[in-house]
Amino acid sequence: MTYTEALAYIDALKPGGMKPGLARMERGLSLLGRPQDKLRVIHIAGTNGKGSTARMIQAMATANGLKTGLFTSPAVTGVRDTIQIDANPISEAAFAALTGELAALAPAMGEAGELSEFELLTTMAITWFAREKTDLCVIECGLGGRGDATDVFDHPVAAVLTPVSLDHTAVLGHSVEEIARAKCGILRPGCGVVCSPGQPAEALGVLLEEAAGMGLTVHVPGAAAAPIRECTPGRLVFEWEGAPVSLSLTGAFQRDNALTALGVMRLLETKGFPFDRAKAVEALEGIRMPCRQEVLRRHPLRMLDGAHNPHGIRALTETLLTVPEEERVPLTLLWGMLRDKDVRACVSLLAPLAARAVCCAPDNPRAMPGEALAALFREAGVEAVSADNPEQALVLAREEAGEGPLLVGGSFFLASVIRPFLTKE
Repeated sequence: MTYTEALAYIDALKPGGMKPGLARMERGLSLLGRPQDKLRVIHIAGTNGKGSTARMIQAMATANGLKTGLFTSPAVTGVRDTIQIDANPISEAAFAALTGELAALAPAMGEAGELSEFELLTTMAITWFAREKTDLCVIECGLGGRGDATDVFDHPVAAVLTPVSLDHTAVLGHSVEEIARAKCGILRPGCGVVCSPGQPAEALGVLLEEAAGMGLTVHVPGAAAAPIRECTPGRLVFEWEGAPVSLSLTGAFQRDNALTALGVMRLLETKGFPFDRAKAVEALEGIRMPCRQEVLRRHPLRMLDGAHNPHGIRALTETLLTVPEEERVPLTLLWGMLRDKDVRACVSLLAPLAARAVCCAPDNPRAMPGEALAALFREAGVEAVSADNPEQALVLAREEAGEGPLLVGGSFFLASVIRPFLTKE
């Protein structure tokens, strides 16, 4: 199978969408000899901050000499970038070979049925990491925790819970407590547990209860001991253990993600993994996060963000308010969202800061039509138009923004498509 054929094969799985249950994962991994049992895993669940936290852990572990696998989702800069070792994506040749190998398993899958797109990528990542003999793997949950395609590790080194909020309520539950309980499904007896310092009290209470039931201690890094010293677009400085940490990232929430990642590294140290503070901090300072409050240009402001729920949008608006008014007014939005999100709440949060919005449907079966989204913006008092596709929306948004600020977001599926065009500016 060639790389082009592999991409086409995976593309053909997309219409099948998400499939509940672990039967296919368990069957597929069993046919492959249970590669997950050969991995030392940091398993991460949460509503927001999973991807950033995962990349930070991987960077610090690699800097400390550990061959470190990373599996994240969704694809932002290309599908191969979701499966990495030491920040290097899986090669086209390895990707194609593994896709062919997994496709060939189909007849042996029996009653379990065909792997979904996400299940295939998860299986590919686990198999590749095992064959490459990684020292550590950082695995981000796709949806929830218990029953997620990644929920196949019997003995993770650590389970990590980033902030939990309302999202995917039709699947995970209609309260923060219900969603947190689903995400706590990645806990296992004997594993270390690290929780974000920004965890809502309702979710933290559930985590403490679930952990206590397994005799586990929950480590929560202290935010009070890590004051933020500077927070501007493209730069965040905070103190940690008495010394400054400077990140080339945007948003105060990244401090909490960094503290969570540092907490994981300190936990690993107690388990015999190497940890050098200077190497870890240097690795953090080199991190870049595509489409996560990513500032591509400051004058005029060009920003991309994949935030797609009220918690993430609130963090985005807080960041925007730190930008001098003359740099963020009048703000043009290029926006697209999935219809199963709390779109109205997100629009309400954005409306006070937006002068106009150009709306379109992201490339996803669950996308909200652009005109329906534009109507919600108009209801909220924002001038809004719709476009037939992301490329046309970008043309309109550039015309509307001119030399003024432009913010692209609402979904990683939209931001990732627009990003290559804006990076060429």
